[in-house]
Amino acid sequence: MVKSTAIPDAPVLNSLMDMHAKCGAMNYCRRVFDGMQSKDLSSWNTLITGYAINGLMTEAMESFQEMICSGFSPDGITFIALLSGCSHAGLTDEGCRLFERMKIEYAVSPTVEHYACLVDVLGRAGRIEEALGIVKNMHFKPTGSIWGSLLNSCRIHGLVPLGEAVVKQLSELEPDNVGNYVMLSNIYASAGMWESVRTVREVIEKMGMKKEAGCGWLHVKSKIHNFVAGGSNEFRNSSEYKKVWKRLMEEAGYVPDTDVVLHDVSEETRAMRVCGHSERIATMFALINIGSGMPIRITKNLCVCLDCHSWVKIVSKVTGRVIVLRDTNRFHHFKDGICSCKDYW
Repeated sequence: MVKSTAIPDAPVLNSLMDMHAKCGAMNYCRRVFDGMQSKDLSSWNTLITGYAINGLMTEAMESFQEMICSGFSPDGITFIALLSGCSHAGLTDEGCRLFERMKIEYAVSPTVEHYACLVDVLGRAGRIEEALGIVKNMHFKPTGSIWGSLLNSCRIHGLVPLGEAVVKQLSELEPDNVGNYVMLSNIYASAGMWESVRTVREVIEKMGMKKEAGCGWLHVKSKIHNFVAGGSNEFRNSSEYKKVWKRLMEEAGYVPDTDVVLHDVSEETRAMRVCGHSERIATMFALINIGSGMPIRITKNLCVCLDCHSWVKIVSKVTGRVIVLRDTNRFHHFKDGICSCKDYW
């Protein structure tokens, strides 16, 4: 695009916006958008979705209003972006209002995806009865995504009986989805029900399924570096790693929260496991190999755990580095000890 003499059309620029948004670089995404001579609905949806997944819901809502004032009518994609963003930002009432406005003001018929977002909005906020009411009264048969949203709410709020009932539904719809059984195991572990944890893990083993290993990766000097939870022993035992780790821990006074390790093992083993999570290894690698003035961008294949989230906040404060972590749900932008998610994700 830089070398081309032709003026790029909207689809090409929309793709460029999408790339920047998915790299957590919304300033560049907005710059491309503002420079476009001709915008279409996809341009607006890309901008709004980018803001939403990066936790910038004020900007997402402002762009939504700007889109309306520019004469564009929102579609189903617009509202999926806004509802999902509200869910991860804790904007429960705003999400419910948007769902109603979608139907009444803009005549957009809710799909299963919209209902899944609404269930997630309510469930994350602990409004479980309302979420269940939506599932029972909607005009669709609940899908795996809807039951999955409820199961995640059960994990967040420690609802064991409901979690068991939801997994029963999911086992019929998605019998080979190991993630559902892993989440039920985690619900049991959080409740200290270790015998039930062992039973679920035996079921997983008997069915020949394998839990997805936690992985993190980042781009350094034209190369993608991959890290697996509990791995990279040679790097973690290096003098350089130990030197940086010791300095961070001494300045921060960090003590691991071992409650996030959902295994019936000793306290020492729990501390070792949480300190070996992939995003921590990736962050340490970046601190050693990326120049101090550059942001650190890490991608993770699972949702970041509570203690790793706290640890990265500490690292961003102690080192003065900007750290952008993308997990399965959203982007977390860490700066000066504060995360863009405001500790709600």
